[in-house]
Amino acid sequence: MNIYVVRANDLATYMKINTENQILNLKKTSTEDDYMLIDNENVTKLCFDERLSVVNEKKEVLGEFVGQIQKSNSNTNSESLIIHLNSTSISKHGKEIGMSVITFTTANLLSYEEKWSQTYSKESAMECKTVLVSNKNNDGKVQICTDINNGELIDQTKNINLKYIKGLLTEGMNYAFLRNLAIIGFEGTIKNKTAITINGKLCKTIYVCSLKDNYKINKMSVSVIIIKRAIQLGKSFKIPIRETITVLTRLGYILNHSWGKTINQKLIINKSMRITKDGFVYNDNVTHIKNNLDQDIRFKLMYLNKYPEMKIKYNTYIKNNRDVYDMIIDYVKAVLIAKPDNVLQFSIDYFEKLINCVHLYEIMTV
Repeated sequence: MNIYVVRANDLATYMKINTENQILNLKKTSTEDDYMLIDNENVTKLCFDERLSVVNEKKEVLGEFVGQIQKSNSNTNSESLIIHLNSTSISKHGKEIGMSVITFTTANLLSYEEKWSQTYSKESAMECKTVLVSNKNNDGKVQICTDINNGELIDQTKNINLKYIKGLLTEGMNYAFLRNLAIIGFEGTIKNKTAITINGKLCKTIYVCSLKDNYKINKMSVSVIIIKRAIQLGKSFKIPIRETITVLTRLGYILNHSWGKTINQKLIINKSMRITKDGFVYNDNVTHIKNNLDQDIRFKLMYLNKYPEMKIKYNTYIKNNRDVYDMIIDYVKAVLIAKPDNVLQFSIDYFEKLINCVHLYEIMTV
């Protein structure tokens, strides 16, 4: 997770010297400024939660990532968000790594407060790093403080003038920003952003966004946005220090996230998750139970003991309700004829058409 960055107190000097290079464009550009802010109408669309698996290069599950965005009930004039990020039990070289982020921010990403912690454990030793970022008064100043092993907070930056870091995105804000770019369908390059590390240091960052209509995942095609986020120390983005790649549906759900070639871990959707053709991702409880049935002996025994009784009840119900039997037969025939790759989406469309036909029949017979 750690990356090489420009020290916070050196950033202002760096920006003055390299204004002509426009590596990090802080001048007012209507295009980039428009996509920096989250429209109030999109705030509700941003609110969601998702779970992703952390896997290695062999696709072995190492842990879980949980992300949640919700509206804040704070008494502010503008819309506000609360962002929770958490990952657990990520094993790397014998270490257990955990991450926790909680962010309070206005929808325009100009007033915010965040606590971001990472823990590393190996045998009996444990190290915890925390960075606190605050600009809750939106007064032109931002404070960044760091802490190691729950010790005394260290003022890392003295109060850096936001004139030079107007586009600062904390870890939690970046999560919401990516989702917003997916929802609005942005395609292009955004250069006026700054990132912050767990060590409280700032670095230049650039987003390159592209849209793709036929992204293949789980035997189906879905429209996505692919966002490459380059983080760089030097004067050129030709060789970025870290380049993350995030693939999201057009509704903002992460399908895949990688941290570049130097880190062999990535985030993917859980095996029990399903995707609709419009990009909605949800948990399929039936698939989840099937995937975990063999691992839970107690649950499997309960199922096997109940199965004969359930089978008799179901058969009796179908026998006594001929309409249900006929509907099931018609549905199964339709599935076998169409042979859809996405059975769930096919089923949704099938029964929606059936409901529409019933409504049309009722209208005509009135």
